[in-house]
Amino acid sequence: MEISFQARPISIKRAEFTKRQLLKSKFVDIVCHSSSDEDTIASARAMKWYLDKNKVSSRIISDGACKTFKYKTGDTLDIASEKLPQTPADTVLCVDFSEYTRVSFELKKYIEKAKNILCIDHHSGQEPIIKNKNIYIDKSAKSCSGIILRLFDALKINPPIKIKRTLYCGMTDDLKKNKYLLFTENNPKPLKTKAFLRDKNTEYLYSRMEKELPEKEQEKVLNHINILRSLNKKEKQFKDNLTKRVQYNSNGKFGYAIIPIGDKEWEALGGDNKRTSAILRNFRLTLLEKNPKLDSAAVFYPNSDGYRISIHSKNDNVLKLFEHIRKTFPEFSGGGHPERGGGGNASLDSEKSVKWMNEILKGIDDFYK
Repeated sequence: MEISFQARPISIKRAEFTKRQLLKSKFVDIVCHSSSDEDTIASARAMKWYLDKNKVSSRIISDGACKTFKYKTGDTLDIASEKLPQTPADTVLCVDFSEYTRVSFELKKYIEKAKNILCIDHHSGQEPIIKNKNIYIDKSAKSCSGIILRLFDALKINPPIKIKRTLYCGMTDDLKKNKYLLFTENNPKPLKTKAFLRDKNTEYLYSRMEKELPEKEQEKVLNHINILRSLNKKEKQFKDNLTKRVQYNSNGKFGYAIIPIGDKEWEALGGDNKRTSAILRNFRLTLLEKNPKLDSAAVFYPNSDGYRISIHSKNDNVLKLFEHIRKTFPEFSGGGHPERGGGGNASLDSEKSVKWMNEILKGIDDFYK
């Protein structure tokens, strides 16, 4: 069931249905997708606040990466996927994803065991987790945090400053990734692009947050997200060295860098975390911007869950690429947006990871023939 409110609020009927499904639960698992970003974590935290407010017990479960995005003054995440209990809660709420391709095999099996599953998402794919009215997808929304804010509006809930700050953070990060907001190393406030100004729904929600949040709270979020403004010497060196690792496919349409398992420079920076993630993202976007021939740019890198690929495409080919790879390499798990996404395997064995990467590179090379 797909609903797109296009700058209109979520209907009261729809919001009340979601409310009933959640509040009848004894316990709710709020599940995030692999390599959770700020928007995913913000959505999960806001829903946990709502459940706490209504005295429904809950916990946030992620595929491991969400602990990276914990605010110093924010709620702590309850558990990570490596500590999955034997039995899931009676209700599982999936936020910011609605397809199993976005989570590990273990977490997929965990979700499938739940008696009741709900999904709130702004992505859309061919194989949704559920196909009934428990799924709410709004592809017009540029962040899941924006959908959560609309849900609260429909339920006539005015969340506290802490939750508004959280949702503002989630919205800001996804708008940055969608190129609706442009951050620079020198400017503390982002530039609102023409695409932002054309999208009335996004403009309304974001402008509203700017009016309702005190300036100091906005500064905290913007400083938290604009990591490139605060890189230390080692981080700047790693950022510069990434350009020396660039490789291209046979016709030059796809550019990529490889960070192998055990890379000393990567490990010295703490591996995959919010700061290195910002550097990798900047690398991909800069590579695309500087090379007009390129269609897609990616990085292969290890994290705590296995070996991954993160990719951007200037022509919105990411999901098409992933689908093409799966034709010859069905084990590949990946998803995201048309212009950006990621996927991974569950192994940190060097030989297996290189084999996995080479299968992906073969599929990409075939796509661009």
